[in-house]
Amino acid sequence: MTVLSPPVRCFMPALIPVIIVLFVSFSTPLVPLYTAFSQEDIDEPEQVSIDFDNVDIKVFIKFISKLTNKNFVVDNRIKGTVTVISPTKLSVKDAYRVFESVLDIHGFSTVESGEVIKIIPSPNARTDNIDTRLMSGPEDAADRIVTRIIPLDYADSDELQRLLAPLVPKGSVMLSYRDTNMLIATATIASIERLMKIITTIDVPNIGKKISVLPLQHADAAKLVNTLSTIFTARSQDKKQTPAAGDLVQFVADERTNAIVLLASEVETERVEKLVAILDQQLPKGDERIRVYYLEHASAEDMVTVLKEIPAQEKKQAEEGKSQASILSRDVNISADKSTNSLIIMAEKEDYPVLEEVIAKLDIPRSMVYIECLIMEVNVTRGLDIGTEWRTSQGFSNDEKVGFSGFGATGDSGFGNLGGVAKDGSLPKGFSLGVLGRNITIGGVSFPDIQAIVRAFQSDKDVHILSTPQLLTTENEEAVITVGKNVPFQTRSAAESATEVYSSFEYRDVGITLKITPQISKGRLVRLNVFQELTKLDTVNQNNPDRPTTFK
Repeated sequence: MTVLSPPVRCFMPALIPVIIVLFVSFSTPLVPLYTAFSQEDIDEPEQVSIDFDNVDIKVFIKFISKLTNKNFVVDNRIKGTVTVISPTKLSVKDAYRVFESVLDIHGFSTVESGEVIKIIPSPNARTDNIDTRLMSGPEDAADRIVTRIIPLDYADSDELQRLLAPLVPKGSVMLSYRDTNMLIATATIASIERLMKIITTIDVPNIGKKISVLPLQHADAAKLVNTLSTIFTARSQDKKQTPAAGDLVQFVADERTNAIVLLASEVETERVEKLVAILDQQLPKGDERIRVYYLEHASAEDMVTVLKEIPAQEKKQAEEGKSQASILSRDVNISADKSTNSLIIMAEKEDYPVLEEVIAKLDIPRSMVYIECLIMEVNVTRGLDIGTEWRTSQGFSNDEKVGFSGFGATGDSGFGNLGGVAKDGSLPKGFSLGVLGRNITIGGVSFPDIQAIVRAFQSDKDVHILSTPQLLTTENEEAVITVGKNVPFQTRSAAESATEVYSSFEYRDVGITLKITPQISKGRLVRLNVFQELTKLDTVNQNNPDRPTTFK
């Protein structure tokens, strides 16, 4: 192995003009300096001497390229002279760190890109393809620019970024990422390590927290604490959030003073105060907890029954273990005012949109149906009565009368029709034709001596109209009409002594009962559910008037 002697490494004055000519010959913005080395050049000496006095910076780069066997691409904007005084020898690794320090002093940085190292101005290096890491390596050069991601366990990233901003070197960048409570720093490794010492000291539990009391004017403290806790807890439950970040803010509701007691850092306190100022607003008109709804078509009492079933159904589902979205809160109270047909509702603000939607869909005009009925009793009873009645009076003795009669008479006397004619001149039903003679009075009784009548009568009892009711009812509402009488029925009889008997009676309707429920389809077709009942007293069984018998 051949080891280069120190004089060669220190660049003899006769060699310097040759190297300068090589740099001037390039005209492109970036000048690649690729150098072929022999095996002797690749073998590093253990120690080298670096001693330059006002040497062009590109010459210095060429020297380091030979020393470290690295390929550099130099930006054309890199200019200036370099002075390095090193009375002692350095290792190649330390010489490269001196090289990065010299570049940093002159505002330049190195950026690795594969097998090539780019030397560009430091502002450009911070946005170029620089190394990104979570921690520094033991052999990293102090002046190398990297991007460091710094997760925080307890401190707030925004507050810490604001605190460290004056300590960040000019041209370096430090950002705060609130969602994951991290700091992102782009600077030299030396600067980042210096900042990390400060961050490690500050990032401890409960550092920088303070207690604040936030009085509320309109909102409820307990409910607002639940809302704020949900918001800030959601951040801690995020997978990207550090576990301790959820403890950055703590809320306690003081219901006596309607205030929120807050334990948080200064930055978090400012956030909470802004959020509370937005939420602690007076409710606009119409957002009161108690509201009154006047119904136009539906019945308020029926509407209350329907609306109360909504939270009841949700409770039943919760008891059955079903996981469904809540419909209404449990603090809903609904009552009806019959005199004004209105609903009085006390509920939370978020419950009213659901209730109003249900009320609007139920309080609609409903169709009505007018029904005319004809209730008839049909039987097969018919009557035909044709015949003659006649009689003559011939003689009387011992208060006895003697006469002769024909056929067709009705009644017990056999002269039902003639008796009426002789008495008051009334004629029977149907067609009648007769003859009356002169009257004979015997014993104060007058009767004609000749009587004759011809009668023809036909009766038809096929149809008997019982009732002609008229009904007006609403769709899906049952209409009931009863035509008859209220009859007492004995339900109980008890003897409390030998002479006293007490009876209980129940009055029941006896007659015609008609129930009709109409249903109207979208095509305006009407379907009727009809129930009809005819109840009559059994006139044959009249032995026990207290115990009437009916048949249907």
